[in-house]
Amino acid sequence: MKSSDTLTEIRSVQQYLYCPHRWGLMETDCSWAENVFVCKGNLIHENVDAGKCGSARSAIVERSVRVYNDDWGLFGVIDCLELRRSPSGCLIGKYGERFELTIVKYKVRSPKAGDFRREDAMQLLAQKICADGIFKTDCKTFFYYADTRKRIRVDFREDDYAFLKSTLSEMKALREACVIPPIRDGQYCGGCSLKDICMPKGEKRRHAKTA
Repeated sequence: MKSSDTLTEIRSVQQYLYCPHRWGLMETDCSWAENVFVCKGNLIHENVDAGKCGSARSAIVERSVRVYNDDWGLFGVIDCLELRRSPSGCLIGKYGERFELTIVKYKVRSPKAGDFRREDAMQLLAQKICADGIFKTDCKTFFYYADTRKRIRVDFREDDYAFLKSTLSEMKALREACVIPPIRDGQYCGGCSLKDICMPKGEKRRHAKTA
């Protein structure tokens, strides 16, 4: 795997698409703060990311699976990877059998409109790209929403891959230039844990750090 300095962490894709300015504060200024929404998310992931194997509905469940893809410049962790025995699946050396793989991304709240948020979907796609490359397969992908206790399947198209590639290029360019993007017009900041640091009601200006 390439040096982490040249790679993009999977979860930062969601953070960038949710709010490029917030992402810049975390990426360039190393700013961070927590609120109730962050704490709820952490609790969900503490329950999921135990790093232990389990079983559910005849599937082997691997948790906190570390993945990467050098071609895409991505690395990160999959919350939950389900393995179901299938003669047409990929060979998993750990078990010496073939499995169909399913990625499950856990979220605290379901969106008010639609089945999923695009920024969350791009994070899930990044996980899929990494897992597909490592295991030489075509993983199924789902969201699980804790508030509704429902799974939502997500199928990706070519334009989704193109959008993710474009997004990663934008992130790389901003990171190399040490630029914090300005706050977008119409950006909703009510639930943001960095609201007090960012001060969205104040002057909206472009920040840049010089070496």
